[in-house]
Amino acid sequence: MIKQFIFLAALASLTACNLTNDVDIELPEYERQPVVECYLEPGKPFRLLLSQSYEYFDNFGLDSSFLERTLLNDALVTITYNGKTDTLYNQLSFETSPIKLFNYTGANLVPETPGIDYQLNIILPNNGGNITATTTMLPKVPIDSVVYSFNPDPNFDTLARVLTYITDDQSQTNYYRRLLNYASLDSFPDQDFLVTDRFSVNPVIAFGTGYDLTEGDTVFNAIFHITRDYYDYTESVQLAVVANLNPFAQPSPIKSNVSGKGNPLGIFTCLVYDRDTTIIGQ
Repeated sequence: MIKQFIFLAALASLTACNLTNDVDIELPEYERQPVVECYLEPGKPFRLLLSQSYEYFDNFGLDSSFLERTLLNDALVTITYNGKTDTLYNQLSFETSPIKLFNYTGANLVPETPGIDYQLNIILPNNGGNITATTTMLPKVPIDSVVYSFNPDPNFDTLARVLTYITDDQSQTNYYRRLLNYASLDSFPDQDFLVTDRFSVNPVIAFGTGYDLTEGDTVFNAIFHITRDYYDYTESVQLAVVANLNPFAQPSPIKSNVSGKGNPLGIFTCLVYDRDTTIIGQ
């Protein structure tokens, strides 16, 4: 009883204390940075999104002026490959399913030939400096097969899983991004993760789901064959999101592959993928 009384008395004294303090933190002045996102998709036009970053506590409400305040216009954007240079013109374009926005678009289509090197050059307006980057078109790694099966447990035999198989070239290090959407390509991905083939000694790699699908469900599988630059960039973005949700986490810098006097952030890469649509039970 005495020990319990002492414990309760100590607890009461702690709860009576004011254990919170207001702290004013002086943040350094923030200078907005140009942000580049350019994904070269074989067979589609050369397109690029050039925007500006915001300070952490900026209020960038989605009103009618959002695009004007966010997009960085009037830049000179060129992409050089195979001895030719294409200019991307400052005009808005959209793509649906999934929704994408671009503010620089070229007149030509991205060649589908693997091994082509691409050089990006951006001259920013108002003597804002330049941005450069390079990337290489990788070969597509096709999806060999998508197989679904129902749970063998008779208590859950209406639930199915999906296994997606690819064949990996183990003579080199490869990087992949796996995207899985249910019902729609515009829905939030049910799986979105990065992986390198160094985890597997078998050239056949399988990506799976749990038994959480039912007959008639639609599954969109996508396997992206990505560069190390894109792997590092996407991983750093994901880590930054996680750190932002944890007040005790160390800030995570974005690993960009764009550089120049414009002090940019972002990614310039080729987007090579195979996609398969499966309906459970059909």
